[in-house]
Amino acid sequence: MRHRLKRFFSDYDPYLLLALAFISLMGLVGVYSATYRGEPSPLFFKQLLYLLLGWSITFLLSRINFRLIYDLAPAIYLLNLFLLLLVPFFGKTVYGAKRWLDLGPVSLQPSEFMKFSLLLFILYSLQHSRRLLSKETLILVVSLLMACLITYKQPDLGTTVIYLFIFVSLLFLKGARLIYFILSAVSFLILSPLMWHLLKDYQKERLLAVIDPYGDYHGSGYQLIQSLIAVGSGGFSGKGFLQGTQSHLLFLPEKHTDFIFSVIAEEWGFVFSFLLISSLFLVFYRLVVYAIDMPVSSEKLFLGAFASLWLFQVFVNLLMTMGLAPVVGVPLPFVSYGGSAVLTFSLLLGCSMAIIREQRHRQIRFEYG
Repeated sequence: MRHRLKRFFSDYDPYLLLALAFISLMGLVGVYSATYRGEPSPLFFKQLLYLLLGWSITFLLSRINFRLIYDLAPAIYLLNLFLLLLVPFFGKTVYGAKRWLDLGPVSLQPSEFMKFSLLLFILYSLQHSRRLLSKETLILVVSLLMACLITYKQPDLGTTVIYLFIFVSLLFLKGARLIYFILSAVSFLILSPLMWHLLKDYQKERLLAVIDPYGDYHGSGYQLIQSLIAVGSGGFSGKGFLQGTQSHLLFLPEKHTDFIFSVIAEEWGFVFSFLLISSLFLVFYRLVVYAIDMPVSSEKLFLGAFASLWLFQVFVNLLMTMGLAPVVGVPLPFVSYGGSAVLTFSLLLGCSMAIIREQRHRQIRFEYG
C-alpha cells in the first residue's frame, strides 16, 4: 500500500500540487468570510463541493491519456456549443445578464466551459490545418466567431476577450509570423472608435471608471473604490478572519466572486496575499517548465496555451481588484466562488497533469534506461 501511494504521488509535480492546494484553501477561507452572516452560508458549502468535485475530475483526467481527450475535441466543442445556444432561450438572468442554465440546486455556465472546449478545438484544428487558406481554417474561424458572438450577446465581454486571447496565444505558440500580430494590432487601433460605439453604456462606463473611478463614485467607480479601500486597509498582517469591514459591512459588492482577493487582502494582509499571488504564479511557472522541456507537439502547445490562459485570468482579476483594469467579471482561478469556473479549470488542469505524468514517466525511463 505504501509503495502504491509513493508511486501514485511520483506521477505528479509536488510544487504544482502544493500550490493548488494552498490556492484552493485560501479560496475557501475567502468565500467563507465573504458569505458569512452569523453562520456559514450555503454558498460556502457549494464551493466546498465544487472544489472536491473539481479535484476529483483533475485526478481522474490525469490518469487518462491526453490523446484520447484531444481526439474528442470536435465532439466536446459541439456539445458545449449546443449548451451555449440553449442559454438565450432557457437561460437564467442575473443582474441583467443571461449566462446560466438553471439545473435546480445548481446553475451551469456554458460560456465558462467553452474556454476548455475552445482551447482543445482550436489546438486540434491548427494541428490538422496544413496551410492558412484551407477548409480547416475556415471551420476554425467560424467556430470561434460563433462562440464569441453568442457569449458577447449574453452580455459577457470579459469571457469573449478570453476566447480571442486563447486563439491568439495558440497562434503565437504555433509559430505564426509576427507580421500577422502587428497587422492585427494596427487593425484593432484603427477600428477601436467603431468598436467603442458597439459597446453597451455600462461597458463604456466601466472602462472610463479605470481612468477616474471618483468621476462616478456611486456608479461605475464604486466597486473599484471599495476594492482599493479593502486591499489597502489590510496592511501587513490584515484585520483578522471575519473582521473585514468592507465585506462584512456590505460596502464591497460581488465580494465572493470577482472581488474575492479584496476580502482576502483585507483580512489576511500583505503576507497571505503575497503567498497567494506567489502560488498562482508558481502554477504558471511549473506549467511553463514542463512545456519547455517537451518536444514540439499538441501536448506542448496545450500546456503553453493553458499557462497563458491561467496567467491572463490571474492578471486581469488582480488588476481589476486594484483598480487598474475594468470590472469584466473574470474569476480568480480556484479562489472566486463559482462551480462552472472551478470545474473548467479542473478540466484544464486534469489534461495538463495527464501530459505532465507522461512526461515524468518518459524522464524516469530515460534516466534508468
